[in-house]
Amino acid sequence: MSLITITVEQAARPGESQLPDLIEPIVGFRNWRILRTGPAAGELSSPYLPVSWTDRVVRAECRSWRSPEDLLKQPHPAPHPDCGCGIRAYHVPMSEFSKVDYQAVSGIVTLWGRIEIKRDEMRAELARIEAFGVYDRWSRRQQDAVREVAGNLGADLVDLRELDVAAATYGAPPPPSLVAGREAPGVRDRFAALFTSRLGE
Repeated sequence: MSLITITVEQAARPGESQLPDLIEPIVGFRNWRILRTGPAAGELSSPYLPVSWTDRVVRAECRSWRSPEDLLKQPHPAPHPDCGCGIRAYHVPMSEFSKVDYQAVSGIVTLWGRIEIKRDEMRAELARIEAFGVYDRWSRRQQDAVREVAGNLGADLVDLRELDVAAATYGAPPPPSLVAGREAPGVRDRFAALFTSRLGE
């Protein structure tokens, strides 16, 4: 499988906001791998798909090509509620990934644009890498690789164990009322009830 580079933008398109319409940017956590071999050696990559993160700000595109029929479908904006596309981030750090995979690195991202917010994760249209977590038990080679990627992207470095604390420097988690699957009724539930009641009219 060849490496796919998703569309990357340093600045928003004309008419688009650089930050979410909330008071603070939405912050999340995600994992990557730093590739060791091949033409993309030294690049930051999604851990599960061959997608390279060559710039600090990334725009998602739907790449759900599971069958030949998928190539014939009309493209849709990412993320889409009926698809798994979008830039994935978690509400809490998944730092164990960085401890067991010798090429892995975990970090902090800020998200904006269209965002699908679920109980355990979020999928966003736009993401910006803010910081990488450095694990003191990594090999020197991995520590140097993470420092080099952070330097190239202009991202900060923090201790891996402090990712959750450091995240407050860059933004805030989504308000609980926007997180799908919560038991307490919130804005989302009230909006859904209003929308449903209007459909019956």
